[in-house]
Amino acid sequence: MNASRSRYWVLLGSLTLSGLLAGALIASVAVRSVAERQLGDAEFLRKRLEQLDGQSPAAAAQPALVRVALAQQKKIQPQRSIVGRLIEIKKATVASEVTGRITQMPVEEGTAVMEGETLLAQVDDVWCRLAVEQARAKVASTEAQLKYELIELTRYGELKEKNAISQSEIDSKQAQVAELQANLAEAKAVVEQESERAIRSAIYAPFNGTVVEKHAELGSHVSLGTPIVDVVYRGQVDARLMVPESVINLVHVGRSLPIQIDPLKEKVVGTVVSITPYGPSASRTFPVRVRLDDAGGRIKVGMSVTATIATAAEHEALVVTRDAVLIRPDGSTVWVALRGEDGDTVTVQPVPVTISARMHDEYAVEPETDRGRKLLTAGASVVVEGAERLTPDQQVRIVTLEEQPAEVAKANAGVEQSAPAPSSDHTGRPAKRQES
Repeated sequence: MNASRSRYWVLLGSLTLSGLLAGALIASVAVRSVAERQLGDAEFLRKRLEQLDGQSPAAAAQPALVRVALAQQKKIQPQRSIVGRLIEIKKATVASEVTGRITQMPVEEGTAVMEGETLLAQVDDVWCRLAVEQARAKVASTEAQLKYELIELTRYGELKEKNAISQSEIDSKQAQVAELQANLAEAKAVVEQESERAIRSAIYAPFNGTVVEKHAELGSHVSLGTPIVDVVYRGQVDARLMVPESVINLVHVGRSLPIQIDPLKEKVVGTVVSITPYGPSASRTFPVRVRLDDAGGRIKVGMSVTATIATAAEHEALVVTRDAVLIRPDGSTVWVALRGEDGDTVTVQPVPVTISARMHDEYAVEPETDRGRKLLTAGASVVVEGAERLTPDQQVRIVTLEEQPAEVAKANAGVEQSAPAPSSDHTGRPAKRQES
């Protein structure tokens, strides 16, 4: 019973599949027959061509939306940006000049110090003071002995006149006086030395600056030459630039250079103070130091900076915004927007150009062909947005953003059909853009 039912279902499936295949074959034969009749019908083909010819270009492809800017003829000076960092003008490791225990240390890392006024550390000077007292006692003792010997020398002179003593006794007494005079001078020098050591037990800042590191703490025992703190100069700072060999001869000591402090996004002007005529052979660069004002302490050592160095003399050139130049492996292109004869349509044409100079946000360009020199002139409108997929003679529609600069709006006015911009939409929100 089960075997008969299985054969039934297999037979039913085979018949169904055969029917589907037969239907598909009949349908394909019918479609092919209709297509052959249409291709052979001249009247049908003529009507279809008329329909295609009657279709407008605007229906086939909508104009592309672009933004434009104005090409300008103006003076430029090619520049090059060089990245560097801020370094200290001078840094000192202040060390102890005496031996003893630190009894005072009122500074911490980051403390601003004044030259000769701010106490960095006080070393116990008790032994220095005792040494001074001992040296002064030595001076007093030597002075007393010298005074007595001078009186004796005078008496010896009187006795020599009476031939009561010999000349050798007088010479001996004079030698004793000379020795005492030398001892007195030595004792006085010891007094000055110990007094100076006592004075130098108080360690003061060597220049105006900031404590950046401590090497000792309160209660530490220090000896001659033990580091106490590190102090960096405050008031001015240097920008250290590694200038390539191609432009190093354009930089001179005393020349002013614009410097941008990258973290602060501020521009300042510095003065070149040194050029080291020796640099790493691998990078072929030379160290240059540019002196900057500290700007109230806002400019800090270690910040990154970008310097701008002029690489050529100032000269006239045709300049377009950087966004107007499409740079590709096969060359650079600027798309120029042109008004049609009817005054309503705007088309674009590509102009191959050579970039002669690069500025921060502008390029100086030179058209490569005679036709390009006629199209791309001062005052021409060039596409700055939407040029990636344009084709020659393609119609475009210029879009003006409300946030754009005024000079761009003037450039657009020369090629686009003016239309009032609504101040707001039906919801009351400000309009975002205006199309023409």
